[in-house]
Amino acid sequence: MWITKLEDAGKRRTRVFLDEESFCLLYPSEMRELGIRENQEMDEDRFAAMQKMLLQRAERKALSLLEYKDRTRKELQDRLLRLEYPEHVVEDAVAYVELYGYINDEEYVRRYMEYKADSKSRRQMMQELRQKGIKSSLLEHIWDEYEYNEMEILEGQLEKRIRQKGTVTEENFQKFYNYFARKGFSSHTILYLLKKYKQ
Repeated sequence: MWITKLEDAGKRRTRVFLDEESFCLLYPSEMRELGIRENQEMDEDRFAAMQKMLLQRAERKALSLLEYKDRTRKELQDRLLRLEYPEHVVEDAVAYVELYGYINDEEYVRRYMEYKADSKSRRQMMQELRQKGIKSSLLEHIWDEYEYNEMEILEGQLEKRIRQKGTVTEENFQKFYNYFARKGFSSHTILYLLKKYKQ
């Protein structure tokens, strides 16, 4: 394969094109260490050294991303791909942090549900977790063993909303309804509680 193009990518980084396709970003020190120049053949040894260098950097980046925020497997993959690491390097880096227990989608879901369950509907939590790349089968499995009482959750949320916005009246009944419907609570539960609290 050939290094067909080197392109300035800002922040003192260079985008390296192999056989006309963008492959990765390298820093000046990495370029010097590897002896990377445009219109040059990339031999196997140099390519292997670059792969090793990228993987070590991706592993460090993955660990630093997880230091300040829990992420799902997919969130971490997406973040590393946005930093233009090659896909196979991203997969290996994610597998590395997963092996040491730094990411665990099942534990992520459990913590998320514990933290959010008193303020969100089941539907809203499931939707947000799917957007984070959690498989439906895992969500259903964990949900089956999780205690969640939508009536109690919604009642707590309604009482909080009444403290903020005032009592439920004929005039604002629909606004209250729409607010909780957008949060994914069931129509039946919303109507029951709004009628109960209506002045």
